[in-house]
Amino acid sequence: MSITNKKYPGFPLLNKCKGILNIKKAQSADSSLTLTIELPPAAQKDSTRFLIQKENDPTPEQLSFCPLEDSSFLLDLSPLKEEVTFGKKVTFCFFIECIQDEEKQLYALKEETPPSVLADRYRMFAQNLWLSPSPDVLPVEYVGIAAGKVNMEDFFCAALCSRNHYLELSHSCNLRSFKMPRGKLRICFDLETGNYEYTKTELAFRSKLASDAAAYDFETISTKRRGNMLRVTALLDLNKIQWKSLYWGVDVHLKDSITGNTGKVSITMNTPFRMFLKFLYNRSLPGEKNFFLFPYYTATRKLAFTYREKNPYDGLDIVFKEFLSMFLYRIAKPYWKKKHILLVCEKFSSMAQDNGYYFFKHCMDKNEEAYLKKNIYYIITKDSPDRSKLAPYKDHVLDFMSIRHMCYLLAADLIVSSDSRYHTYPLQSRHSVFNRDIKKIPFVFLQHGVIALKCVDNFYGKGQKGGCDLFVVSTNAEKKIIVDNFGYEPEEVINTGLPRWDVLKDNSQGKREILIMPTWRNWLDSVPDKDFEESDYFRSYMSLLNSRRLADILEKYDLEINFYLHAKFQEYSDQFQSKSHRIHLISFGEVAVNEMLMRCRMLITDYSSVCWDVLYQDKPSLFYQFDLDKYDEAHGSYLDMKTELFGDRAENEEQLLTLLEEQIKNDFRLKPQYEEMRKSYFQFKDQAHSRHICEEIKEKLL
Repeated sequence: MSITNKKYPGFPLLNKCKGILNIKKAQSADSSLTLTIELPPAAQKDSTRFLIQKENDPTPEQLSFCPLEDSSFLLDLSPLKEEVTFGKKVTFCFFIECIQDEEKQLYALKEETPPSVLADRYRMFAQNLWLSPSPDVLPVEYVGIAAGKVNMEDFFCAALCSRNHYLELSHSCNLRSFKMPRGKLRICFDLETGNYEYTKTELAFRSKLASDAAAYDFETISTKRRGNMLRVTALLDLNKIQWKSLYWGVDVHLKDSITGNTGKVSITMNTPFRMFLKFLYNRSLPGEKNFFLFPYYTATRKLAFTYREKNPYDGLDIVFKEFLSMFLYRIAKPYWKKKHILLVCEKFSSMAQDNGYYFFKHCMDKNEEAYLKKNIYYIITKDSPDRSKLAPYKDHVLDFMSIRHMCYLLAADLIVSSDSRYHTYPLQSRHSVFNRDIKKIPFVFLQHGVIALKCVDNFYGKGQKGGCDLFVVSTNAEKKIIVDNFGYEPEEVINTGLPRWDVLKDNSQGKREILIMPTWRNWLDSVPDKDFEESDYFRSYMSLLNSRRLADILEKYDLEINFYLHAKFQEYSDQFQSKSHRIHLISFGEVAVNEMLMRCRMLITDYSSVCWDVLYQDKPSLFYQFDLDKYDEAHGSYLDMKTELFGDRAENEEQLLTLLEEQIKNDFRLKPQYEEMRKSYFQFKDQAHSRHICEEIKEKLL
């Protein structure tokens, strides 16, 4: 019988425990932990073993320990320090194995009476573990802590995490007042300092790139001690800041009064503050052009700011529309639930040309509604260039942000999308409350590519904001990446291939087209036009599009190029120009991506997953990776870009053009080593990928 009603797939030993033993006392020192435990009757102390299981690792490790007096044990935790990983919290769960009546019995551990003071609850057994992903990035200090894990029913665990994360756990920091008149930000908060000293408050730009770092110090107006809390009032003139898009956070800096080590915490907002900010507070600071700055709270309830361009969904009117939809849904809830709604969409609910559309089209054409016993609807904006494709299914089309769309979203049994479930609704809406309902709807993630060239587990991982209930992949290698890195069980990851591959075939015969399709960069997301034009990304592709050598190659071999930006960068498409009549700059919606992929003889990309669509068709790709170091720092990859790609790669323009001419002379054939890689990748090439997905949905979710 399990000791818990909840499932913790990361710690399977919890399901094998006979019971729970109470920790009477816990005390840490450097690389060690002393636990006083009341063993069960008849347990043999000299045959006791301590085990520790790393999250998502099925094999537990035995801990060395020394028995002390009074049922105490000194545990050696030094091996845990070898598991420290940059950018990740590594968690372990403690277990004790006893011999009772000549049988081995396994127990989990909990503290009998956890300390009431947060700072005392988390025992530190390691510190000064400094890590950096590259010489260009400042190192981060990691520490080892042991405590009852709050989101795991207080089972006793250890973790290796950044000092900042430890401080967030062990030191509360709560907002008391907030004002922003005429751009003068004045905040007051209560800080639990413990053994730390308050040093300053800072507004910091959130970016993974060290080169993008920007921070501005508040002026500390006053500090007043109130018991174990310090009340701080701080002021910052927002009018003097050079704003960058997108996210800014408020950090409160602390220094350990004994060791001198430093860290920082964010400011937590309680429920009344969050409701005030969401429904009543509409002030903002105007920026350049149509940009503006406004406060919001993060998923972890922290005070933060967004600087971005305004959109039609930022007004308070969205609140009234949402409440009307919720009223209409709730007064007729039995009716809505009988409809058994399945919703399909693509990026921003503005497209019908990717996996979402082809899955929906298959379901309509093959009557999968009857098979799945669902009424299936497609969400799309009224002005979408792809809207005409949906004309044959007009009764199953929902106008994005109509009252009908909003009611159907509240009533949905399942969402199937090529992007996260939140693309069923505006991604950026200052006052919207619908996200809390959307996250409860079961979700099948079709993807819009193959995951390998970009690390996205921090968003699409299980339990993360973009997490799902069923994860579609296209190769066994990709499935291994998802299971190993995203926290999903193998049965939650289905290797069916992508729906758009149902219609994917090589239509390049008689055509002389090359497709250039770069992906996006998160450090350029929603930046002003001026900043985009000064980026290496823009300058590198503008140089390529206007290269004299490239123009000569196109003339010599009678070729043309279609250049297509990622959807997230379409707002900058007008900035790109080319003098060559053989280079065509394709705007979003002008030509379907699938059509360009089928027409091209080959692909030039950087890190885009569309390279898998091209490989599926037995056509070559070249990888133009002029900013690999910066990309690795900001995004990362599950493959070694220098050794594991299925195409040649270039780091500068001259290398790229040399490889391009070589590929042209080879009549656009895959090189033998890449042909062998292609054969090993794909499980299905039967152009029935949507059907396989329907079968998996019915088996696993319905």
